[in-house]
Amino acid sequence: MDIKKVLVDGHYGTINLNLKQMISKRDDLEIIWLENTKQVAHEQRVALLNSADIVILCQSAETAVNTVPLITNPDVKVIDTSNAFRLSSAWVYGFPELGRDQKTGIDQRRKISESKRTALPAPIAVGSAMIINPLIKGKIMAPHIPLYINSIVGYSSGGANMIALYEDPGRPRSYSSARQYALDQTILQQKEIMHACGVSYRPSINPIIDDYPNGILVTVPMHLRSLQKRLHSRQIWETMARFYEKEPLIEVKDFDTSIDSLGGFLDSGGMAGSNKVQIFVFGDNDICLAAARFDNLGKGGAGAVIQNMNLMLGIEETKGVI
Repeated sequence: MDIKKVLVDGHYGTINLNLKQMISKRDDLEIIWLENTKQVAHEQRVALLNSADIVILCQSAETAVNTVPLITNPDVKVIDTSNAFRLSSAWVYGFPELGRDQKTGIDQRRKISESKRTALPAPIAVGSAMIINPLIKGKIMAPHIPLYINSIVGYSSGGANMIALYEDPGRPRSYSSARQYALDQTILQQKEIMHACGVSYRPSINPIIDDYPNGILVTVPMHLRSLQKRLHSRQIWETMARFYEKEPLIEVKDFDTSIDSLGGFLDSGGMAGSNKVQIFVFGDNDICLAAARFDNLGKGGAGAVIQNMNLMLGIEETKGVI
């Protein structure tokens, strides 16, 4: 068996919350955990960075920017989990399900498989692109349409510090209710969605963090008369179902039975513990509501890291994910 050497450098952010649990039992990987970079000499760290088959950077954006130049071995591949390189043309956007690039015709999976540098998407951008991308590529939604995106996510999305705040018995009373952030409507994920989907206008994103550990729900409401093609909500669902029919990690739920099966409520933590995504489409001939539900620690976190790592190392894409 060809054993691949994986270096996990750093412990910043949400990725480390369950990455070790997900890949430690893999018999095809030799994993080195460098959680505290200050505990090793600089020369030793540089040697480790340049001896791995792939490096997973679990660091702040600032640290990641300073770390990448230390990797001089052209054979070493890198996945960055921060927001440092998501908009960089020199890095591949780590979202295999984007499909073919409209300009180059190259499939996103191929880009990732051939990449030496891959940037992991943010969970809000993942959910948004899941909904928007098929409609843009299908010429149903114009790239210049004003978009309104809602998301609600568990407190693990803020990493160890946020988890400690929410699980502190003496926490402020306000932590018991849903809390909206990005109140000034300036959030990096706006540019990320534009970058991933080819959207022309900065979308309005209304992100909310709530009092539960993990899981995220992203919803995009649409007035169907504003779309490039005037369709019924069922036809929006058909578009999603065709686009994702061969995707092993994405399930488009049935249009006719979803509301009844959910009991009329779509909870944001319903996919906690899974690495898969559920897509829902609701509505009629006038208004459509499309939703993506997944785990911010799964497809929005460590699960996505492993999926991209597998592709970059030439391993079965879903190994250790399904």
